[in-house]
Amino acid sequence: MTQDLLFSALETELARGAARGADALAPFATGGLDRAARHLMRDTRPIALFTGFYVAHAARPAAETDGPMAVMAIAEALHALGREVMVVTDAPCAPVLDQLVREAGLPRSTLLALEHADGLQDALHARGVKTVFSIERPGRAIDGRCYSMRGRDLSAHTLAFDAVFHPRSGFIRLAAGDGGNEIGMGALPRSALFTHIDQGQTIASATGADALIVAGVSHWTSYALAAAMMARAPDQAPVWQDAVSDVREHHRLAAALKAGAVDGVTGEATPTIDGMELSTHLDKRDRLISLAAAYVPPDRVL
Repeated sequence: MTQDLLFSALETELARGAARGADALAPFATGGLDRAARHLMRDTRPIALFTGFYVAHAARPAAETDGPMAVMAIAEALHALGREVMVVTDAPCAPVLDQLVREAGLPRSTLLALEHADGLQDALHARGVKTVFSIERPGRAIDGRCYSMRGRDLSAHTLAFDAVFHPRSGFIRLAAGDGGNEIGMGALPRSALFTHIDQGQTIASATGADALIVAGVSHWTSYALAAAMMARAPDQAPVWQDAVSDVREHHRLAAALKAGAVDGVTGEATPTIDGMELSTHLDKRDRLISLAAAYVPPDRVL
């Protein structure tokens, strides 16, 4: 299998298995996974990871499980590789990210939890950040507001971080999403978003990215990167695979729930991500890793 065929297969598999139209959007983001993996492999400068989707309609409103766990897997992998990492969210989602950062044993300075977005760019520049990477973070729609997949206006509960993902922000912009309403999805043609996403004309994000990863569930982004590194950076791949191991994934989910996280689909505080048991997500991880293993030369198989 050539690398081109591998990444095509990874992106196809990554978009399968959910009901929000990701499989129809994925062809418009071809190459995004490879570009993101290459950048993360080569660039050793500080990076800021953005996440946190507040479920305001839940009985106990909190950040959803999808997003924070993937960001933490990536943060742990990059930290283990000697990279300085920031995790950025807003105050409503902060308890879940704070718990995850502490449970991971990362420096407390890793988390930047903001009450308002003023000064965000200055804070990133002060830490030497050159790359911003958003996973499952609401993006502003055409009307300037942020929406849930059901068309609920989230603006009152969501800081807009879109400014640092503007093409003229000066940052290298990576993003991942699964529903069309997240930061980065504005890189896709509006016609595709409006056609393949329910209420797309209302909820579709207008904020794009230099490399966009479209996933059936945003949580799978860390799995796809772990698989991609088997081809792009075999020496780094064991670190990425350890970051998404069964033990670490179960631990993260338990930590997120302890901090009050809820499932973004059901709004319930259950050990699920987008309505699916963790075992289902781990099966997706295994399929992605298996695809990559078919490419890696025999003497480099992990």
